Amino acid sequence: MTTPSSLSTLQASSHPTRRKLLQGAAATLAASALGTRPAFAQASDVPIKIAVGFPPGGSGDLFARILADGLREELHRPVLIENKPGAGGLTVANGFLRAPKDGTQLMLATGSTAISAPISRAKPPYNSVEDFQWIALLSNAPFVIAVNPDLPVNDLKGLVTYCKARPGKLSYGHAGLGTTVHLAAELFKDRAGIYVVDIPYAGSAGAITDTIAGNVHFIVETSGTLLPHHKSGKLRIITTMAEAREKIAPDIPTSREAGYDLIAGTCNLLAAPLGTPAQIVEPIAAATMRVMNTASVQERLLQLGIEPIRDSNPAKARAYVASEVARWTPIVKKLGIAL
Repeated sequence: MTTPSSLSTLQASSHPTRRKLLQGAAATLAASALGTRPAFAQASDVPIKIAVGFPPGGSGDLFARILADGLREELHRPVLIENKPGAGGLTVANGFLRAPKDGTQLMLATGSTAISAPISRAKPPYNSVEDFQWIALLSNAPFVIAVNPDLPVNDLKGLVTYCKARPGKLSYGHAGLGTTVHLAAELFKDRAGIYVVDIPYAGSAGAITDTIAGNVHFIVETSGTLLPHHKSGKLRIITTMAEAREKIAPDIPTSREAGYDLIAGTCNLLAAPLGTPAQIVEPIAAATMRVMNTASVQERLLQLGIEPIRDSNPAKARAYVASEVARWTPIVKKLGIAL
């Protein structure tokens, strides 16, 4: 058995390879003696996989890819995106409950995965607050309503009037049942007193395509996702559900300006599996905040209509999820949504 004194003597060896090996052995012995796990390994060839609950092309997927680019530079290791769409964001979260707790599996949770999808189920499959190790709240993005340009309306009041004159004859597309856009659109219908058919898709890309084609009449999505189509004339954004007009689209009025109290949007959070050690969570959280404070990342997000959050941490992220679940749960019950 090697004694501490003999180990010190061996570590003093001038041979670089032997010295590195023995230093690693000493660190492992020390960790074992203290009953702790090895720290999170940066500069590793083992990839980190970020699971996203929606297909490519939506706002959550776009955000995840921007985050992955930044984490590659900060952690000096591969970072991959895994799209796992389904059930309005539930599929990815259900699988993530069983993910390894070694820092190689993370989840980019949108507002749908973290908040709306579970609370809109009659039997929630997981507890958003308690069943994940939240790492950081990364961004917020308000929703907008955009219509097919052939629809003869130019503002929110015009859309409401048009829908009221044709109850049940118009439809809107959204990213899936139980998603935040679904809940926001149903809230709009309730407060406007209109009857419009909802058409769910497996992600926002299909809903956008069908709204442009005229197969559905309007869509609820983030401004950054729809703004390129608005500028090209393929869609017409008529209102934003933000508290104030957005910097990237100052000409688009808020719903409150039209007399409707509609404040809704989505968020992006980063999570690790529950039970992931602090030695792993903390360096990932620190790296994530460095990414969110990078000027190039902030610029890319703002172009998508996504407001980056630069001062989050695990405690703040968990508190945010708890507050949003508490805010939306009574709204879901009032709307009678129980999928």
